[in-house]
Amino acid sequence: MNAGEPTEVVYANSVLAFDGRVLELFGHSSAPIGNRIHVAQITEIKEEADKVVIWIRGMIEYSIVLKGEDEGVRGEVASLIAEVRQAAPNIEAG
Repeated sequence: MNAGEPTEVVYANSVLAFDGRVLELFGHSSAPIGNRIHVAQITEIKEEADKVVIWIRGMIEYSIVLKGEDEGVRGEVASLIAEVRQAAPNIEAG
């Protein structure tokens, strides 16, 4: 991925963007104006049937709810999360 060309996924009322270092969540339920998460803060990513949960240092979690979204959007989110997982140096094995 080249700098300045973030991957973006639009789903429901939210947008996910990832530029290789920072994951941004816009329209996220806990902070409608947005959250920025640097990959160095991420310790775990859990993908469940209807959501993705991202854990960062300090045991703070961010949930991306996928309930009701079509398979195309789920696939786009899964691809973006795979990029985040690959870039995150501190994900705990589990």
